[in-house]
Amino acid sequence: MNAIAAPFLVAWDGSGPAQRAFEYALADAKLRPGQALRVISVIELPQVYGGVGTGEVDPRELGDRRTRLDRLCEYANAAGVACSGDVLVGEPRELLVDALRDSKATALYIGHTEKNLLMRWLVGSVSRSVMDEVKVPVTLVP
Repeated sequence: MNAIAAPFLVAWDGSGPAQRAFEYALADAKLRPGQALRVISVIELPQVYGGVGTGEVDPRELGDRRTRLDRLCEYANAAGVACSGDVLVGEPRELLVDALRDSKATALYIGHTEKNLLMRWLVGSVSRSVMDEVKVPVTLVP
């Protein structure tokens, strides 16, 4: 199996659940020789007055996120799992779905930040909207 052709995709935003999703994906990848990880970190554009338009992302935030993502991939590489990552700016659901399609990922791992899963499921979330659009297994990690 060519690991680069079909990675596991991990949605990572620096939160505790996202970190646990990364660790879970890494553990799964270690069980499959040649399995790679692709980590996607999306920074949502801030809304401006009245929710109309978009603001700008602080370049320091971009740099910090890139540095942290590089460290994650170094950790995975040291564990014997090929890893690449991208920091993207925009709407998380759209960018994650696009990343899944573009990379032809075989699975998605995503952290779940809500304490009440039922309410999150009923009300909606990035996780739920991504799950509705993709055709790969999705692992939600609390």
